[in-house]
Amino acid sequence: MPDDPLAVPAPGAADPTAAAARGDATGDPDGGGRDPYAWEADLYDVTTTGVSEQDVLFYTALAADAGGPVLELGCGTGRVLAPCAAAAGGGVGVDSSPAMLERARRRLAAAGLADRVELHLGDMRTVRLGRRFPLVTIPFRSMFHLPGDDEWLAALATVRAHLGPGGRFAGDVFVPDPEVLTSRNDHHGFAGEVRHPDTGQRMALWEHNSFDPVAQVAHKRRVTEILDDDGLVLERRHRLLDVHFRHPNEVLRLLAAVGLTVEQVFGGFDGRPLDSGAEDLIWIARAA
Repeated sequence: MPDDPLAVPAPGAADPTAAAARGDATGDPDGGGRDPYAWEADLYDVTTTGVSEQDVLFYTALAADAGGPVLELGCGTGRVLAPCAAAAGGGVGVDSSPAMLERARRRLAAAGLADRVELHLGDMRTVRLGRRFPLVTIPFRSMFHLPGDDEWLAALATVRAHLGPGGRFAGDVFVPDPEVLTSRNDHHGFAGEVRHPDTGQRMALWEHNSFDPVAQVAHKRRVTEILDDDGLVLERRHRLLDVHFRHPNEVLRLLAAVGLTVEQVFGGFDGRPLDSGAEDLIWIARAA
C-alpha cells in the first residue's frame, strides 16, 4: 500500500454511547446499532501498511522503560498494544469497536499475551478504569477523529485521570501539509490491491478525498472491492471517514490546557526535530 499522509485508524477510538463509556461490552459504536468496522476490522492492518510501520519501535521503547503496564486508548487491532504489553509486562487497551477488539484478542492470543492484557470497549473521552499507569499512549493519529476542542479536552482529561505519579503520555498525529491537501482535494483514484489476510481473496482499494481548509476537515471515502481470480467484482463496500486535522501549535496548546507538560517533541519516529519539513508531530508529556 502506498503511504497516505491523511491515514488515521478506524474511528473506534471515540464512542458517544454511555454503555461504551462505562466499558460495557454492550456499547454501540456508532449510535445506530452497528459497529462501523465490523467488516473492515479484518482488513485494517493490511490496508494501513506503509503508514503504520515506524511507530511500533518508538512506543515499545517507551513501554520497556515504563516499569509497569501501559494503557493504550484507541488500541484497534492491538498492532501497537501487543508489542508494548510484551515489553512492559502487561497492558490495557480501550477501543469502541467490538470488531477491532476481537481482532486484538486474536493477536494477543497468538502472541501468548492473552493473560497479560485487558481489553475494554469504551470511549477515550469518558472511560474511567479506576487505575493509574506509568505510560498512557494514543498512537497512530487517533486524536484526529475528535472534531473539536471539547472532545480533545475530554480525551486528554481521560489521559490525566489514568496517569500515575511521574507517568508519561505519548501520542502522535500527522502535520497537515497544505500542498498535499490541495493536491488530493476532490481526488479519486486507485489506492492499491491487497489480499484478505484470512481468505486470501483479492481486494482492490479506491479512495476519494476532499477537504475543507477552514473547518480543517478531510473527507475520505474508501471503496473496497472483492475480486475473483479473473478480476470480476464480487462485492463492493464504501466507508466514509472525516479526519479533523490540527496544526502542531493547536495540539500543544490543548496539551498545556489540561496541565500536561511536553518534555519532548519530534517531527518523526526517527527522532528528527519538529520543523517546517516535518510530516509527524510526536510528543512525550507528563502531568504538570
